[in-house]
Amino acid sequence: MSEQQTFDVGGHTDGHGTRLKGKAALVTGAGSAGNFLGTGAATALLLAAQGATVGILDIDAGRAEHTRKRIEADGGQAVALTADITDEAAVHATVDEFTERAGRLDAVVNNAGISGEGDISRTSRAGWDQVFALNVTAAMQVARAAYPHLVRSGGGSVVNISSIAALRGFGSGAYGASKGALQALTTDLAYTWGPDQIRVNCLVPGHLHTPIGDHGGQEGRRLRGAANLLGAEGTAWDLAWAVLFLTCPESRWITGTMIPVDAGTTTATVLGMLPRISEARRKDSDEQQ
Repeated sequence: MSEQQTFDVGGHTDGHGTRLKGKAALVTGAGSAGNFLGTGAATALLLAAQGATVGILDIDAGRAEHTRKRIEADGGQAVALTADITDEAAVHATVDEFTERAGRLDAVVNNAGISGEGDISRTSRAGWDQVFALNVTAAMQVARAAYPHLVRSGGGSVVNISSIAALRGFGSGAYGASKGALQALTTDLAYTWGPDQIRVNCLVPGHLHTPIGDHGGQEGRRLRGAANLLGAEGTAWDLAWAVLFLTCPESRWITGTMIPVDAGTTTATVLGMLPRISEARRKDSDEQQ
């Protein structure tokens, strides 16, 4: 059993509290299918554990309902919502529905995303458009639909989830380009909506052990853990805690930022990390013998 499957709400610590009591937050891509949670589901669970009414927005109704049941079993409040967020009309209808049911809207987490076809030389135009439609345009549509509700609540927080693929070459093609565009969108919205007391920030996660990043088996996990300054692989909970901070009043004077949640991955050079990666590979080889 993986360590993620043994975690309670909030990861390795008790995530319950009242920091978001009376607030409402919408999280895209927050559905789940089991105990191995992605960043959206972990974020939804943590925000609910801190008192928020959480809208779980996912294209898959079954996955959205699974996360809702888990939140309510933990004592939280949640609403399962199903929509294709690349459909602008569906986005507006769904955001309006959640706000009406929750009574307000204070935070939006643009978490939904897809990785695409990788290497740009092998990426089809249709694949490129699909990635940008979800990773950038849909995030813009959700934020724009939420805007009047955030204003009526007296301001709020929008948190966009990017990736270190926007900062470093991975051969990720449309994925990295779309995440870079999301960072630019973050800066512009922070400028435009600042007078309305709406803060817009972007988290830049590194190598996390989540369903979308679970590849390469145990060797892949060891290498991902070695490829950062702390020598440990991140989890969905590490990102969720950062989201919580940016949705809480404690971060009221932070906007327009790109905050890496990557254990220092993007601060190191390739040459500097090679010895650590080589050691991780040696240990993995020794264990297999």
